[in-house]
Amino acid sequence: MEMTAVALAVLGASCAVGLSSLGAGFGIAYSGAAMSGAVAERPEAFTKSLIAVVLAEALAIYGLLISFMIIMKLPDLAAITVAEEAASAAYGAFAAGLAVGLAALGAGFGIAYSGAAMSGAVAERPEAFTKSLIAVVLAEALAIYGLLISFMILMQI
Repeated sequence: MEMTAVALAVLGASCAVGLSSLGAGFGIAYSGAAMSGAVAERPEAFTKSLIAVVLAEALAIYGLLISFMIIMKLPDLAAITVAEEAASAAYGAFAAGLAVGLAALGAGFGIAYSGAAMSGAVAERPEAFTKSLIAVVLAEALAIYGLLISFMILMQI
């Protein structure tokens, strides 16, 4: 059974939102638990520790954005009559979804571990916040790379 172009594009949209949500969920759960422990010890560390949780949430938004863009292209994809062009567009949509999904999944792991470490460091030594934040921001940047590649791929469809 051959997969249609629309079905492959929908699979790409599913990968985008599904994988990025997995990364966001793991990042939020792991760094959020550490944040709770840090806040119990030092309540004034809440806003600084919250940054990792917010950055992890952004990962799901990236996947949602790319999914939305893929779904908006479905009518155009369905209208393509040349099989090779339809396949090329469908593989592009799938690759865009996979790019942002896998990048966000990896970034979620990075944010989880570096965000948890940042929360612990801030609870112990508040002046360590700026230095600790660098690792969390760099982990977030990984997802932005996938988002940019996804945009570039989708602009070619």
